[in-house]
Amino acid sequence: GLLTAVSRSDRQKHIQQAREYTQAYIYYLQSQTLKTNNWILIGKVGELKPRGDLTWTNDGIALEPYIREARRGIALTTIVYQDTAQQYYGEQARGRCFEDSVGIGHYALFDLHPTDNPNHLVFNSKDEMKCLPFTIALKAMVPINTDNLILSAKSIGTTHLSNSVYRMHAVEWAIGEAGGHLAAFALNEGVDIRTIATNKRLIYKFQGLLTRNQIPLFWYNDISHDDPDFEAIQILAVAGFVRTENYNHLYFNPEGTVNRAVVSVAVVNVMGFEMLNPEFPTFSDVPKEHFAYRAIETMAAKGIVSGVGNGYFAPSLQCTREQLAFIIGKSGDFDVFQLFATSGTPLDAQPLTRRELSRILYMVLRSQYDID
Repeated sequence: GLLTAVSRSDRQKHIQQAREYTQAYIYYLQSQTLKTNNWILIGKVGELKPRGDLTWTNDGIALEPYIREARRGIALTTIVYQDTAQQYYGEQARGRCFEDSVGIGHYALFDLHPTDNPNHLVFNSKDEMKCLPFTIALKAMVPINTDNLILSAKSIGTTHLSNSVYRMHAVEWAIGEAGGHLAAFALNEGVDIRTIATNKRLIYKFQGLLTRNQIPLFWYNDISHDDPDFEAIQILAVAGFVRTENYNHLYFNPEGTVNRAVVSVAVVNVMGFEMLNPEFPTFSDVPKEHFAYRAIETMAAKGIVSGVGNGYFAPSLQCTREQLAFIIGKSGDFDVFQLFATSGTPLDAQPLTRRELSRILYMVLRSQYDID
């Protein structure tokens, strides 16, 4: 029976009925299942019994009922089935990554328990049940209308479907970690939580706090919590500035090199330049359909890059540390020598690594948003 939207007496009656149902199930296991000798882990019948000494109850049944699906808040963001269901992402290894991510989670299948309700959803195939690694949106923890309430556990902004994977223990732990840090952060900043969730600078600053406390925000299998560049790599990935080389796996490849096209896209995004989309390309080797076309054209129009000569840009050519320093220096008022020295990155003609790109651009991002 229902535990909400009913009278107190009906609620207590339903709880008592649930206790009796549980006791009946235990009796069934004791009297029937064990007789088949298939309950290998239990052994003798007498060993299967309620443990009131552990549950703090006389009958050994749980002190409170387990609420599998709580009342959900109406949040700034509602996470839906399509955000994490594998069928919408082809061969990709991740579901949607929210730019305000405050944690990660995963469960292999959408875990819906069937009922006899004629309106209950039933999946047509196992493929419809498959779930990809996902992230936890900060805005899903912030109600639309209720001030200074942080939604947590099963009450964040999800649906009946998405809740079935976001309700898992590790995910609830991640939500709780983020919620605790959010409360402390709001007090330290002297602002309400809705302001934090809707202000890009405060989101970046809060995400920095989380990652410095070794909380992952983006799914990578090769970047450990104690990696010296964990914060930079995580936040630039969440922002969509420097992500994986291949969306079909969960690796970052920190020591891999980066080409001039990838650097162009990352720099334009970090600097917040308005992307241009001219009708005719400036460089013959960067056509309009190239993934970095708009970023490269934007930097060319601003006089930041001029190509390698003869109308070519060489987008697939490895970018060097010196070249990144030149690009950053032309992009804004930055002391690139100090920037590289502070980051511990040599300013030389060696190929730039993905780790170094994230490290240096994260410093630029913090400078752009005046984050200490």
